[in-house]
Amino acid sequence: MRQQLKIAMAALMIVALLVATPLLGCGGGEEGKRVITIGTITDLTGPASPALIPLYMALQDLVRHINEDDPIPGVKLRVIAWDEKMDASRVIPGYEWSKVRGAKVIINPIDYVAAILKPFAERDKVPVFSLSASQPLIDPPGWVFCANSLMYQNVLTVAKWISDTWDYTNEGLPKIGCIALNASAGIESEKKLKEYCQNNPDKFEYVGGFLVSFASTTFGGQIDKLKSCDWICFPGTDGIGMSSFVRQFRAKGYTAKFFSQETLPSFWGLMVDSVGYETLDGWLCGCPAGWWGDTSPVVEMLKGLLQRYRSGQAQKIMHESHGYVGGGVQQYFMLQILRQAIEKVGAENFDGQAFYDTAVKFKLTMEGYPEWGYSATRRVCLDQMRIYKLSAEAEDLVPVSNLVPILQE
Repeated sequence: MRQQLKIAMAALMIVALLVATPLLGCGGGEEGKRVITIGTITDLTGPASPALIPLYMALQDLVRHINEDDPIPGVKLRVIAWDEKMDASRVIPGYEWSKVRGAKVIINPIDYVAAILKPFAERDKVPVFSLSASQPLIDPPGWVFCANSLMYQNVLTVAKWISDTWDYTNEGLPKIGCIALNASAGIESEKKLKEYCQNNPDKFEYVGGFLVSFASTTFGGQIDKLKSCDWICFPGTDGIGMSSFVRQFRAKGYTAKFFSQETLPSFWGLMVDSVGYETLDGWLCGCPAGWWGDTSPVVEMLKGLLQRYRSGQAQKIMHESHGYVGGGVQQYFMLQILRQAIEKVGAENFDGQAFYDTAVKFKLTMEGYPEWGYSATRRVCLDQMRIYKLSAEAEDLVPVSNLVPILQE
């Protein structure tokens, strides 16, 4: 309870700072320029806020950088934010609030939010750019564009890497369990991981999987059933739940290692502060958008913006989450689509349809990354990623693979 109160108070303090900071471009715009509004529906005070506040900061800073240093001809960008609080009942009010304030595109980091908005986006011609992905968002293809692999594909790619590097002769079949968030992408990931293990009985033994709510803190039954695991997967869970499970699991003397998609780096500060590097040593992550230690130009640019605009908070932001850099890369990609769409039709003619028409043909290769892009039928923008491992010795995530194909199961 003390840990949850600490997180809630920290989140409220950060939100107060964000609200106190003017959203750039909120005024009428510079003389002769059209203000184009980007809406974001995110969690600024709920259980996912430690991961999502830095991501929102990155969006603010990227927009400020564009407006000040690399303006889109005839345009002043602005950002507006709705605090969804990880409460599905707040999604539609947030969407209507954003529309009334002129949002032409919605950025959203939460998969179930995008799933709720998908039919409204198509009806109203307001594209949704989602930083997480699940099957309902891409099939059938519509007005939601995902800046990530499907969560379950990311998880299965890490599982395949485990099997490719596992010592079967001395270790036998690796036993795998799963603690997944009880939301669309988490449910999908647990189901797919189970099927993958069952379809590859010479590679894995699936011990069991459990669905949990956000900020769950009690795991007695799940721990007892997963105690024999070699690996436990956490698709889509939050820092409070993961740290609680790991502490309780280790307290009983169990030794499984852990893997996930970006859930560990998303809640990095909470996890390492509450659990410790030694306990987390060997955790494997699939991070399509990268990590702070990467040296690609777009990552270096984001680290420069962080120092430029938030120097007093930079170390804290970098410690808390990879959201600023990982979400920053994804949002940088979206802003390149936006720029190209505006340049094609002109500032005065830009609308959601122009963004959609540009996005379905858009391709971009950022140095250090594979090509990202969409098509008339493709709504996931990438098909390769790197795998990282937490090193207690380095107190950092270190890459353990080159770019590997994301498993298309």
